[in-house]
Amino acid sequence: MRLTLALVAFVLWAHPSLVGLPLAALLVAAPGRDRSGRAGRALPLAGLIGAASLTLLVLGTGDGSRLTAVTAAYITLVTAAFVCGVLLRGGPFLREAFWAMGAAAVATAFLIQVLWGTDGWGQLAWEATRQAGLTMRYIVERVPDAFNAYEPVVRVVALTWPGILALQTLAGLAIAWQLHQRITSAALGAPLARFRDFSIGDLWVWGIVAWLGVLILPVSQTLEIAGTNLGLVAGTLYVLRGAAIVVTFAEAFGVSVTALVIAAGAAAALALPLLFVLPGLCTLGITDTWYQYRRRLAERRTNAT
Repeated sequence: MRLTLALVAFVLWAHPSLVGLPLAALLVAAPGRDRSGRAGRALPLAGLIGAASLTLLVLGTGDGSRLTAVTAAYITLVTAAFVCGVLLRGGPFLREAFWAMGAAAVATAFLIQVLWGTDGWGQLAWEATRQAGLTMRYIVERVPDAFNAYEPVVRVVALTWPGILALQTLAGLAIAWQLHQRITSAALGAPLARFRDFSIGDLWVWGIVAWLGVLILPVSQTLEIAGTNLGLVAGTLYVLRGAAIVVTFAEAFGVSVTALVIAAGAAAALALPLLFVLPGLCTLGITDTWYQYRRRLAERRTNAT
């Protein structure tokens, strides 16, 4: 289920090299033996995956788009930072992923400033708006009823493309990590925990506070963009945390995961997530910072036995 959720998040406009390049690097760093016991199979596979990923990055930059070039640079930097962090520190996946994303974001921002100066950020925003507009135009041509969502979706995507890229990166690294676990027996760390055990650090609540701050207070455009993207990432993580709590309680009371998936699909079809489900899950995830619902459930079940 954890890999399925990562795939669902990743397929939303993500570049395939966000999986391919980290996977190739992880296989090179820890080739080991494959599951059939034959040595060396991971290295040729890593070479093929790495070559395909680099080819896609190079071909993508051929359109002359600054946004594409920045994305390619970021993917390369986050791959290097993630693998180096895993090799040098060997911490939990989420900690190493967040560290790599932060390091790559700072390095990419430095490159943008050096190459294009402050004007580069405006150009990137314009290209993000243009790409979102083209995507929505394609959708509207096939689903005319989506026209009313054209302008708000384009505006939101243009504002939050850094946060969207961060979420895609986290999903891509998670998929690459799990695939490298399956391919090689000399994995660089433990597999991802079960989805129902998903949790994040308590400091992420300040991301929500920052997002609420930019909504309420008069701030500069730079702070508004930064706070909004931080809120998007933090809010999504808290939604996942809330969903993990729901899954835990559902299993405890005998409700199957299939039933939860059907219920989620029905809610999506009725357009309820934006009105109730997603805010509810986010709130549940945030309050878990203080109430620790799953720990209390485990303690109660232990006391009952």
